[in-house]
Order: sequence, then structure tokens, then C-alpha cells
Amino acid sequence: SRRIPGGTWPCPDGFEPRVCASVQFFGVGAMEAFYGCYLLESCKPGFKHRTYIGFTMDPRRRIRQHNGEISAGAWKTKRWRPWRMVLCIWGFPHKVAALQFEHAWQHPAISRHVRGEAARLSFVRTWRRGKFVRQREVQGVKQNLQVLLKMLSLSPYCRMPLRLHVFDSAVALDMLPQLPEARQLPAHVARSCGDFEELEALCAERMAR
Repeated sequence: SRRIPGGTWPCPDGFEPRVCASVQFFGVGAMEAFYGCYLLESCKPGFKHRTYIGFTMDPRRRIRQHNGEISAGAWKTKRWRPWRMVLCIWGFPHKVAALQFEHAWQHPAISRHVRGEAARLSFVRTWRRGKFVRQREVQGVKQNLQVLLKMLSLSPYCRMPLRLHVFDSAVALDMLPQLPEARQLPAHVARSCGDFEELEALCAERMAR
């Protein structure tokens, strides 16, 4: 492993924070703001497997909202506080794209872009209620990470200049490299690991281009 320039955690082989190969992107212009989707894990005793997927324009502020340090939103997750942010996928061309990605990540068995591949994952389960198909919520960092990696290899997401930032060094070093879905990650998806300051520096660098 090696350290990211300016970072605080060791970076596993295959993780390059500032590499993005040439690719024809889908509907993308200059990045004007941070639009990202994140994965949280509960730190509450007895609820370690509880996870949550959300959208944000400010990851540092959003985790504080989830933990009740500042007001506004995040009422759905109050029961399982405190939370930690495990990872963030960012670089969406606009807010709508990020919100659509959030919904698909939360509902992979229902999303038209993802459901074909999601059906291959044994833990993604559905049932039918009348004319409607419902999905059991996917819980756990590993399983939600598997869904995320699957999504990043599918259209239209594989044609967006997205970046994967991992806050948890154990996930970056131990869990992610062991997942077969990680080998399907498009080469242009830049990957990094570090704290909020590192993510903010990468975002500022991207927006300055």
C-alpha cells in the first residue's frame, strides 16, 4: 500500500485519487457544484449492520445533521445514532442525476437501469403486492458496496465522470479489494481514500479545472 499525497490514511494498490482516463462522458460539462451520494453505518451498539444511503452537496455538514449536531433534516435516521460516513460517490453532472442515482442505489431491484444485474445478487429480494413489486431494504456495508460497484459498471452511470471516495480505511484496504465487483469498475472512475479534508481538496481541484 501507499499514502495519498496530502492524505491521512494508507491507500491500497489500485486506488489513485487523481487519475481519470480519457472517456466520452454522458451529458457532462464543467463541474459547478458537489453532488454526491453517501453510505452511512450506524455505530449504535447492537445495530452495526444498519446502513443508510443518501444524497448531499456537503458531506461534512450532512453527517453532522445525521448525528444531531446541527438541525435540519435527517429525521429518518435519528433512531440509530451515532452514524459514520463510510464512503461517497461524487462527480455527478447535476443534482437530478445524483438524486436518480440515490434512488437506484436504494432500490436496485426496482430501478430500470439496475434491476437486471441486481437480480444476480442473492441478498437483493423482492415481493409482489398486487400490481406492485416491493423490495426488501439492503443492509450492511458490504452488500451496499456490492450494489454500488455493480451500478458503476452499468449505463448511464459508467458514462459519467464519477469518483469513489472511501472514508473508512478498513473498507478501502480489506473489504473492497476482495469483492469481485471491484474488478468490473470502469478504469476512468477515480478512486481515493482519506478524510473529509482530502475529499474537499479533491473537489476544489476538480472544480478549478
